[in-house]
Amino acid sequence: MKFKTDVEIITRALGNFYEQSISGDGHVIQQPPMSELIADMELSSFVRDGGLTGEKLARFIEKYLLAITRIYHPANIAHQQAVPHYMAALAGMVDHFVNSDASIYELGPASVSIEYFLINWLLEKVGWKPSPLVPGTEKDENFGGGILTHGGSIANLTALIAARSRIAPDVWEKGNPDNLALLVPAEAHYSIARAIGIMGLGHNTLYPLEVDERGVIIPDRLQDSYQRAQSDGKQILALVANAGSTAAGLYDPIQEIGEFCRERNLWFHVDGAHGGSVLISQKYRHLMGGIDLADSLTLNAHKLMRVTAFCTALLVRDARNLDEAFTQEASYIFHEKDQPGFDFIHRTIECTKPVLGLKLFMVLGAMGEASLGEYIDRQHDITIEAYDYLQSLDDFHCPVKPQSNILCFQVKSIDDGHLALRDKLLARGNFYISTTSINNQRYLRLTLTNPATNMDVIKRLVHEIRDLINGNKTNT
Repeated sequence: MKFKTDVEIITRALGNFYEQSISGDGHVIQQPPMSELIADMELSSFVRDGGLTGEKLARFIEKYLLAITRIYHPANIAHQQAVPHYMAALAGMVDHFVNSDASIYELGPASVSIEYFLINWLLEKVGWKPSPLVPGTEKDENFGGGILTHGGSIANLTALIAARSRIAPDVWEKGNPDNLALLVPAEAHYSIARAIGIMGLGHNTLYPLEVDERGVIIPDRLQDSYQRAQSDGKQILALVANAGSTAAGLYDPIQEIGEFCRERNLWFHVDGAHGGSVLISQKYRHLMGGIDLADSLTLNAHKLMRVTAFCTALLVRDARNLDEAFTQEASYIFHEKDQPGFDFIHRTIECTKPVLGLKLFMVLGAMGEASLGEYIDRQHDITIEAYDYLQSLDDFHCPVKPQSNILCFQVKSIDDGHLALRDKLLARGNFYISTTSINNQRYLRLTLTNPATNMDVIKRLVHEIRDLINGNKTNT
């Protein structure tokens, strides 16, 4: 069977890729022209003639991996992209081979059961009541629910659709009310504004919440935005807060905001795509204090839970709000039947629903939640250590003390030249870092997800930045 031989070829190549990456030798990033890559990988030939197996497969995968940014490299410190546990890859292989579907129980009882279990596990971490293991038998219907979906953007959109359905239950028949408003901070992820556009509400729906110089919501000023929306005759769809802002990874004061929303019966959505994983941490879960007051939460497992993209949980305090978010009909799927399990399809934008729970479970099953929490602690700790180090240097400056694994900084001597500096760093290929804007100023940005990244890497980065500023052309 070619399958076994080709699996051996792939696993051998991946093993070499991993060892070369984790060693820290060689470039972390290379960006040859796309036209060269397409030609070098012989894409047209394989599509035309086939034959991608055996020795040809070995040559192809070698060329492919040479042009992949090395996520396992200790100097890959650019984005909130998981350095995955190998179990996530094995789960992916199993899932892609058996080609299950997590939308309907009968299409994959095991995959649906794992997702249902994981949603309950996360609900308990939040402090919400988990769903009954035998759906339909719980007399008290006030329990939590959720779904695993493809990324924070879809999760945020689904949360806002659920919030809209709660205050406008006839929206699917009559369309959007013309007086809806959404309260959001300036640092909200762009997917929130995109979701409003997709929902046909328009950006005039957005009412900004006042933030401090760090971009964090000021709870004492919430009433100002609330009253402004009410004075305009608006019905407030939801209030959105960040549990880990995109730029700097900072947390809004969830407890105070939650109390404000509860008093006014406002839907409170927390975008914890970046920082919600601290719920697994014993040391840093206090950053999510008050999260049980929220109505919905987005949490990306593919950020700091060692899982490959995509694997995002959307959790709701009251499962009924998610179950009633969509009202479409399809006679070949939605009908009366004996139901030994649970169907997720009525909770999701996606119709064919990917199996996302298997990889999260296999990572958790291999590591255990205590070890995963220790990993999250370690990444936060080294980020604070890197902050203290950069702040001790006369030629570097950090705008805010980090609360997560994201650290922003400037080189004092180059003013507005940080984008050019990043381009030079990427051209050398020894370090891969990102950039962001805070208060209309450009900063370089580190995201420390790799357990192999240590302070020696940060110090070498400082050395290379100084070399570039001083005009040293040596490719170290």
